[in-house]
Amino acid sequence: MEPNESEGTKATCNRERERSEPLVRPFGYVADEPVVRRIGDRELYLGNGLAADGDFHDHRFRYVLSATTDERPLTTHHHPLDDGPGNDWPTFKAAVDIARKLFRRNGPLLIHCNAGISRSSTLIATTLAAEEQRGFDDALDIVRDARPHALPHPALHESAIVYLAAQS
Repeated sequence: MEPNESEGTKATCNRERERSEPLVRPFGYVADEPVVRRIGDRELYLGNGLAADGDFHDHRFRYVLSATTDERPLTTHHHPLDDGPGNDWPTFKAAVDIARKLFRRNGPLLIHCNAGISRSSTLIATTLAAEEQRGFDDALDIVRDARPHALPHPALHESAIVYLAAQS
C-alpha cells in the first residue's frame, strides 16, 4: 500500500473512532495554549479562553462570542453559560440566537469557552444545525472534524435539541 493511502486510511479510521467514542478528559482540563479551530471552510472558529486574547495568537476576528463567566479582551458579545445543568432556557436561547445572528454577518466569528470543548461546541453545533438545516449530531460531527475533543455536557446537549425542536 502506498504511504499516502495508509495515512489516509488511518486518519479516516481515527475520525470514525473519535465520533463513536468520545474522548475523555480530566475534569477541569484546559489547554495551556490557545486553541483556535476553523470549522470547515466557514468564517467560524471554535476556541478556548486564550483564543479570545490577542496577546496569545495572530488570528483576527470581527466578532467574539464569549460563553465564559468573565469577558475576555477580544469579547464583542458576552453570553455566559454554565458547563452543566445551571443554565435557564432564556440564557441558552439568547446565546444561540446571537451566535446565529453573528454567523450570518460578514467577518470571522470566534465562539469560545474556557476549554473549547463543551459550551463552544454546543453553541456552534446548534448554530450549524439551525442555519444549515442539519441534525444536531451531523453538525457536531462537523465541529469534531475541527476539534475532536468537542463533547457537549449532557444538559447543554439537551438544551440544543430543545432549541432545534422549537425552530421546526
